[in-house]
Amino acid sequence: MTANHRHSFYIVTAFLFLWLLVFVLPLVRIIPGAFCRTGSVENEQQFYWVMLKSIGLAGVIAAFSVVLGLIPGKLLAFSSKQKILLLVMIIPLVLPRHVQYYAWSLLLSPTTAFGKFLSGHSDIAQTVGVIGAMIVLMFWYWPLAGLLLAHGWKNIGNDVLEAANLEAGKMQRLIHVVFPLLWRHIVLSFGVCFVLVLSEFSTFHLAGIKTVGTSLAVLYELTGSEAVVLRAGWPLIIISVAAGFFLHRELLRMNRTETLSGKATLRAGRIEWGVLGLLVCISVFIPLLILVMNIRSSQAFINFLKLHIDELTWSLLSSSVGVVLACFLAYGAKKLSGFGRWGQGLRGLVYTSIFAGMLLPGSLVGISLLKTANWLMADWSQGWWMISVGQAVRICGVALILLELSHTTDDHHIAEMASVDGAGPWAKFRYVYVPQNRDFIGAAFILLLMIGLTELPATMVLLGAGVPNFAQRLLNQMHYARDDQVVASCLILIAVFVMLSVSAVCLLKRAGRSQFLCLAAGLCFLLIGCDKAPDQAKANVFRMFGGTGKGKVEFIYPRAIDIDGSVLYVIDKVGRIQKISVDGSYIGEYHMPQIEAGKPTGITVGPDGNLYVADTHYHRIVAFNSEGKIIREFGKLGEAEGEFIYPTDIAFDKKGRMFVSEYGGNDRISVFDHNGVFQYCFGEPGNGEKQFSRPSALCIDESNEHLYIADACNHRIAMYTLDGEWVRYLGRLGTEPGCLRYPYDLALTEKGHLVICEYGNNRIQILSPNVESLGVYGRAGRNAGELAYPWGVAVDQKYAYIVDAGNNRIQVWEF
Repeated sequence: MTANHRHSFYIVTAFLFLWLLVFVLPLVRIIPGAFCRTGSVENEQQFYWVMLKSIGLAGVIAAFSVVLGLIPGKLLAFSSKQKILLLVMIIPLVLPRHVQYYAWSLLLSPTTAFGKFLSGHSDIAQTVGVIGAMIVLMFWYWPLAGLLLAHGWKNIGNDVLEAANLEAGKMQRLIHVVFPLLWRHIVLSFGVCFVLVLSEFSTFHLAGIKTVGTSLAVLYELTGSEAVVLRAGWPLIIISVAAGFFLHRELLRMNRTETLSGKATLRAGRIEWGVLGLLVCISVFIPLLILVMNIRSSQAFINFLKLHIDELTWSLLSSSVGVVLACFLAYGAKKLSGFGRWGQGLRGLVYTSIFAGMLLPGSLVGISLLKTANWLMADWSQGWWMISVGQAVRICGVALILLELSHTTDDHHIAEMASVDGAGPWAKFRYVYVPQNRDFIGAAFILLLMIGLTELPATMVLLGAGVPNFAQRLLNQMHYARDDQVVASCLILIAVFVMLSVSAVCLLKRAGRSQFLCLAAGLCFLLIGCDKAPDQAKANVFRMFGGTGKGKVEFIYPRAIDIDGSVLYVIDKVGRIQKISVDGSYIGEYHMPQIEAGKPTGITVGPDGNLYVADTHYHRIVAFNSEGKIIREFGKLGEAEGEFIYPTDIAFDKKGRMFVSEYGGNDRISVFDHNGVFQYCFGEPGNGEKQFSRPSALCIDESNEHLYIADACNHRIAMYTLDGEWVRYLGRLGTEPGCLRYPYDLALTEKGHLVICEYGNNRIQILSPNVESLGVYGRAGRNAGELAYPWGVAVDQKYAYIVDAGNNRIQVWEF
């Protein structure tokens, strides 16, 4: 066995082991669940109607993407500036889909004239949202369609097109020459775009459009049942496997023909270049311009360095590991063809499984990997490596396509000559492949890294409690209407990838084995260091109750809590308010009248014994009596006195006055008398003195007549008098005792100490009024005394009742 064959044997052996572990075994684990009858999908007919609607949306978007990609594909096939064109076409893919959608949606925020109009016309707003999401996806997928169509244009041949130009007009050439020779690639590009759009999550999720991709992504969160999700997703499993098989066949067929390295050229007209320039402007430069125009101050960029640099750094490292794993899997799959008939026969199965992993909805990929990890070793399912593996499965198909597209006949001939001269595999890679494809490799690496970093549906399933993830945090920021911080995050993310692309090309110019080994070792070292969580005081867990579901004392992401004597009121993400005794016994439940637009975030028992709910996304306050009947509601969308944008919490003083916090553009506290008549308001959006950024919770110290406000996105507690006069701030951004990170809820003990629920730090902290930290309890995790994204806290004389939202339970701690 020669050195080259031995090298290939080792690579293929390692590849087959990893392929069986991350592709075959998860697939074997999920297929039985897809056809079992133990789970049931509520409103099954409605779900299949959503699937039909999704198929229609995906078909329209894919068709327009193919149409938009025809001219860029032609330019890429015949232009003499192929490397530049290739980079130009990859640039739109680097800007994430949901970032593009968010940029355009800034023009429709409630603070703009058109946004105010849409807020009052929900039907029109929904239509605009659907059309906007479709347009954004069309202008994101056209480069992918163009890359696939470029091979089809190349295969037509320059001679054929020149001959057709002499004998036929443009329309005749298109109908009788181009389409008959290009139809395979048109079908292939349409199929790839169609299946990817069918499983799309982030853009449709932000737009509030219910599709198969969004439904599957939230179904696991809403039910906690793998069987239910797999039963609902079995048609997509079949479609993805079939599409993967078709893509494998067409990709191999394309690779047997002349590739993009050919020397044929075709003069392009101004219209064709103008179309390409317009597509790039709409896909990249206009969204970037909108983001830049929405920069209000430099403070958001400063806050980013304090808040999210650790999440971005960790996510980049984790995604880099995923990219390396994906590239190794793609390289190993391609190596199979050199092992005779058995290797070529196995290659079809391998390619199909890899492409199916790329085309499957991310939530199904995440669930299959999670089931496999729990089966092998339960502790594995909570590590950072699960994110890397999930991203590798999702992007391995893209890596394989790019690897096939980068293969040229010239590379093969030069490599054969190098082998004759005694060059080994690494020498051929360094001195043949890299110099010929340096720009392409750099662009491909950045593309894979960006897709992996911004992957959401699989990541959300695989994300362990407390594992920092930038993509999830960015999506949360978009939901919470924190425009300044989102704009800063998006622009910094884009700047980071520009710098990384330059770094990748510079690294490839050296391409030394030692540099790559040092980089890999550095990634592993940094990830091991990032995986360590700071120690906190151990909480004394008195009781826990709850679980995932819609039954009695079960929750679907609980978000608010209050206590009245021995009764707890807990509201979750399905708009259900449960009455539960402090010992965890079920008493009863209420239901919000509407939840389609969004769910409440705050509940308070008033001095009259009624339950007041901040119905956040319906811009109102709703009051229930003790029997669960709505007896009162007030408020409407607006910025005038007594109007709300997104109310978050309610507090009452001893005079019966009602204090209401809100965000979304008002970011203020409004005060009403006991009859609900507006009295006064204070505060405005911002991060300075007497300003708020998403005030999320209120509590009143009657003895000192102070109002405490959880200024969540400014990471501090504001202290005011009950007349609206600012007194001081408690806390600052950080993870140390006395510091805060996204304080979401407050409660006051009998001694006047503040109990603060920190969503961002996954802990509970107790502060004295003089800003002395009296204790920090809990840490991120799934065990007793550990928290996953806590949203709320209520206290009585002895215990703290904590909304452990990510674990769908209530923990009772004794301090």
